[in-house]
Amino acid sequence: MLASLLVVIHVMANLVWIGSITSVGLLTAAATKLSDANQATAAAGLARGLYLRVATPAFLISFVFGASRLLLDPSYYMHLHWFHGKLTAVLAVIALHHVIGSKAKKTAAGSMQAGRSGGILVGALLASAFLSVACVLLKQSLVP
Repeated sequence: MLASLLVVIHVMANLVWIGSITSVGLLTAAATKLSDANQATAAAGLARGLYLRVATPAFLISFVFGASRLLLDPSYYMHLHWFHGKLTAVLAVIALHHVIGSKAKKTAAGSMQAGRSGGILVGALLASAFLSVACVLLKQSLVP
């Protein structure tokens, strides 16, 4: 029961995390395209606030509950071939989360050039998240 509850909270936090960090990247990119400086600053500020108040806490909850589930039975997970692919994709998502957050911070501080790659970073983040989900859902097909 505890293991299932940890997975449920982990997955719910993932939904909030990926949705919010995607929004941060898209808002950051949109801020760089606005011609009105006040609107650009406001959009960048919204992106930064969303990163700090929603995306980061959701990431931390996801990480803690996912790691907790792993620690309940580490030898089980470490012998699963699909799990290594999932972890690799997740590490890419985590890295992109921090890069997008950094771009949002710089854009909110006035560097509109920093946010221009927001759309590309979001695409890479979503592709990595897709690979992570595919590893879990298609695990029966991935086992040698």
